[in-house]
Amino acid sequence: MELQRLFYRYYVVFFWIILDCSITFGVSRKKASFKKVSGRQVRRQTIPEFVQIGRREITVHRGETVVLKCAIKNLGPREVVWRKVSEDFPLSIGTHMYAPVDEMSVDFRRSGKFKTRWDLIIKRTEPRHSGKYECQIVTKGLKTYHINLMVLPSTKPQRKAIQIKGAVFINMYQKLNLTCNATGTTRAPVAVDWFHDGHIINSSDKKYTNRLMILNKVPEVPGRSLISNLIIERCTDADKGIYVCRSSDLDTTSITVHILSAVEKNVEKRNDNKKGKKIIGDIKNDDAEANPELQRNTVKGNSGTRQFYSTSVFIVTFLIGLISTVR
Repeated sequence: MELQRLFYRYYVVFFWIILDCSITFGVSRKKASFKKVSGRQVRRQTIPEFVQIGRREITVHRGETVVLKCAIKNLGPREVVWRKVSEDFPLSIGTHMYAPVDEMSVDFRRSGKFKTRWDLIIKRTEPRHSGKYECQIVTKGLKTYHINLMVLPSTKPQRKAIQIKGAVFINMYQKLNLTCNATGTTRAPVAVDWFHDGHIINSSDKKYTNRLMILNKVPEVPGRSLISNLIIERCTDADKGIYVCRSSDLDTTSITVHILSAVEKNVEKRNDNKKGKKIIGDIKNDDAEANPELQRNTVKGNSGTRQFYSTSVFIVTFLIGLISTVR
């Protein structure tokens, strides 16, 4: 009886050792940084830093729109200030503009978990905008990031352009979504017209009742483009054909749309599956050939995992058998 209690005690000890090792093996290695303040632990404050993106020497022609990019990592609650080095007052603090000009604005957005963007946008640039600009982080020990801007007195020759994008193969009763981007020489086109097989597309047409939507917008940058979206819901065979986008400057472009029936859809799906399998096989072979070190590390990691769990299973099995023998 004494020997049996002894084996039970060692069995419990080994069980907790194996359980602790398994939990430690599966827990992520990501650790938070802490420091002691007045006898208690608090999270250490991260140090903000600039992330290099874009050019720091920029040259544009008069009248163009320029974006001065400023990306910051680990900003936290600190403020960001834009200023022109030759001037005393700041251009902006955070997203609030203090410059007495309408052509400047700050575009704020998050770019990842810890990175933020504070881009200064200058529209309708003039030679007076030339100079050194400074993106500042208001913190202990001021951090700055400089960008030099040169605005040429001459205007840049502009060309008109128009292009159309969208899926050319869609299934029966699915949505058609086409995008037309029309760019003018000095300004955005006033309007864009859509045509289907030579006939203008109009919401008053009965065949588009409750199915048609046309959305137009002019982006802030560069300011010379008009983007038009043509959306047709529940497409049928009658919606296939040639779609034309025409701007008010009389520039045109076209695209041919095909509506797939059930038979065509199944054939295309089989072809896509065959292509997908071939591509996946080629990628795996290329990775193994191009990076043998990665393959060795994977095999090594899998072998280590299998060896750990095999040892754990062996110890548990041995202890259970030993206890059964004592009984």
